[in-house]
Amino acid sequence: MVVSNIFLFVLLNLYVVQGDNCQYSTNDGTLDLRLFGYKDRPKYTDMHDTTPRTFLTYSFNGCFPYSTKDACQNAAACVTDDISKTTSLLARQTNRDFSYNQGVSTIIYTDGGDIKLQVFLVCGVDEVVSAQKVNDKLYIIHIESKCACPGKCTYTPDKSPNGLTGGAIFLIVFVSILVTYLLVTVVFLRFVKHEQGVNLIPHRTFWWQLGSHSIYGVRFVFDKLRGRNSYDNL
Repeated sequence: MVVSNIFLFVLLNLYVVQGDNCQYSTNDGTLDLRLFGYKDRPKYTDMHDTTPRTFLTYSFNGCFPYSTKDACQNAAACVTDDISKTTSLLARQTNRDFSYNQGVSTIIYTDGGDIKLQVFLVCGVDEVVSAQKVNDKLYIIHIESKCACPGKCTYTPDKSPNGLTGGAIFLIVFVSILVTYLLVTVVFLRFVKHEQGVNLIPHRTFWWQLGSHSIYGVRFVFDKLRGRNSYDNL
């Protein structure tokens, strides 16, 4: 009876998935490994080894492979020796082993050889990250985050650092509309109305009046700031 209860508990609380799928189903919801990665660069960098007198720095990216320099190519994780400044591959994104048990997701990676990396994603409130070398063949990365709670976060593709901002897009659209308006109006006035010279300026009377009123407005504001009441003079 005790053995059967233990077996049932394991079935209800432990899920093991192998493959390249970045979304894993658990009894608490879906854990999306894409939440812990960027498409073009590692999300976690400059993670210093927590072991005293161990001068190593780690980088890690969930789901998406990344490449930086040296041997860190198509990687899930890499380690840099802070003394020699050499970088080595720790893990690749392929052949991940995923398991989940009571709020803790465990992903086991390899470098394609003997080195193993265990990544623990712990359901928490604030994000806390740490990394440690256990021995020459085993490394551990610990990430505590609310997104490690299955179903708590929704993945949205990260924005490229070289992408256009909303303001830049608005400016491009505005200038495009303005140029199109000017060209269409000038062509219409020239070939339909047969206008020439300054008469080709679209709505020139409106723009001249707008400029004149703007000058009056600026003068009025400056006079107010200087303590003068020259509205009647304007």
